[in-house]
Amino acid sequence: MKTNSLHRVGRFMLQVIKWTFIVVFGITLLLLLLLALDRDYRTGPTAEVDWKSIEVNKEYDRDTEQSRYDHLLEKHGRNKKLAGGFELQCLLALAHYPELAEVPIEFQVKPAFLPLASRPAPPSVLFPWVKRKYLVIISSESADFFEKILLKNTPFNEQIGIIGHELAHTLYYLDKTALQLAKIAYRYEYDETFHTAFERDTDKRAVAHGLGYQMYDFAFFVRKAFGDSQEEIAAEEGDTYLSPKEIAMEMQQYPFYEQPLNPADSYFD
Repeated sequence: MKTNSLHRVGRFMLQVIKWTFIVVFGITLLLLLLLALDRDYRTGPTAEVDWKSIEVNKEYDRDTEQSRYDHLLEKHGRNKKLAGGFELQCLLALAHYPELAEVPIEFQVKPAFLPLASRPAPPSVLFPWVKRKYLVIISSESADFFEKILLKNTPFNEQIGIIGHELAHTLYYLDKTALQLAKIAYRYEYDETFHTAFERDTDKRAVAHGLGYQMYDFAFFVRKAFGDSQEEIAAEEGDTYLSPKEIAMEMQQYPFYEQPLNPADSYFD
């Protein structure tokens, strides 16, 4: 009797394993099929960029920019859902990316571990019949470690720079298929070399779009917030993100950076 019971349990477990495998395999196959059917990606540039049309400002003044909010909204707010409390900053960052003029982007403010993040909206990537949309997540609450550099605690000019960094991610995603995006997400999570190159290239893309001054200011802000001294920052060779010194070198490639950068000691006054 005991042997028969063990045989029945064994057969039952084999059936459970078999059907679990079939279900998992089927779901995986379906997901791969949906990803392969993706057609809502750009096969070329969204528009020829007139580099003279990209605004380059050493420092954005909130009051001055607020006075032209309606103009900015009309020009750069199409197909965009702006972040509550950061609408102006989003529009000023978008002004640096004419390629994103018609691209649906939703800026969300909510608790999140990372201070900011950018990604395609998952349903719009997974389901080929859904028009692709992109998300920029702005953290309203995070771990204590990140609290000091959340967007709400960052100066105005620097806010535009870091939002611009996230939009540089969005720009990169435009011509990627769903399968390519899935591969990028996997490598970003598990391949440290890829992760570092990905973020550094994104910084360079933001600098190329006229956000060098804001990126430079933010690079000092975040390092100072984490306790780095002026000497430590000067000696830094860069890691996951470009150091201030590397941003300055990158800016030298572009003729529209005409004004000198702030001296390093000005960030420690």
